[in-house]
Order: sequence, then structure tokens, then C-alpha cells
Amino acid sequence: SGQSSSDSGYTAGGAAPNGNYYDRIDKFPFASDSDATDVGDLTAQTTQMGSGQSSTTHGYATGGVVGPFHQSKIDKFSFTSDGNASNIGNLTVTQAAGSGQSSTDSGYASGGNINDRYTLTNTIEKFPFASDADGTDVADLFSGIWDTSGQQY
Repeated sequence: SGQSSSDSGYTAGGAAPNGNYYDRIDKFPFASDSDATDVGDLTAQTTQMGSGQSSTTHGYATGGVVGPFHQSKIDKFSFTSDGNASNIGNLTVTQAAGSGQSSTDSGYASGGNINDRYTLTNTIEKFPFASDADGTDVADLFSGIWDTSGQQY
């Protein structure tokens, strides 16, 4: 998943072609062309295919797959101090390979697959940046869809 602060980009979790899965939170500066550094870990030991959201102060990683299991977690990490993420809530569905979007007030997780590659969700979930809380189902996409990309405000 990807997140952005005003001065840095982040990637959280992921998988490599060799079969390794990662819980790393990597950070790279926008002001210079420099390599990323490992600044923390997600709450799940290995997470892939999660969605990313960003507030002005924190990055969020939602859903994803840990081993063979789809997740409903909402992880949060600080942009102002490097460190590990904390789990602050859950989505209403387990989802992986969905999209993450951000408004100025809320994070959104939309679409993705649940339980396996072929069972898709059309759910649009919303969670507030102002407090640590679970996601709520606020609307639906036109159909179940996965492997899409997200946008930030």
C-alpha cells in the first residue's frame, strides 16, 4: 500500500517475486532522489495487497492478505515520528487488492476480493481520521472489482 505525507512517500507491506512477504513501512523523501529507509512495521507479520490512505499526520494500511487469510484491519502510523503501526479498527469486510482513497477528513477502502481471488466485493467503506474507529459501509461500487488503484486528496 502507498501513503504520502507533505514531504515523504511511504510503502507498507508487500510481496516479492521470490515468495517473501513484508510487514515493513518504508519512507523516502520527496525533496531529494534518495533510497527508502525502513522506519517501522505493520501489525501483521506479513501483509500483501493492502490499501493505503493518508491524513495530514498519519498513514493508514487497510485490509490485505496475511498468509492465506484476508484481513479487515486498519493500521495507523505517524508521519512525524518513525515507528511501528498500531491497529486502530477494522473494516466491515475482509478485503485484499482493493483501492485506498483519502479525503481531508476520512479514509476509504473500496472494492477488492474477499476470501479468495474470485469472490469480489463492491463495498465502499469509510473511517474517520479524527478518531480511531472501525470502518462503516457507506456505499457500493457498480460491481465487485479488484486490482484497482487509489487516489489521494
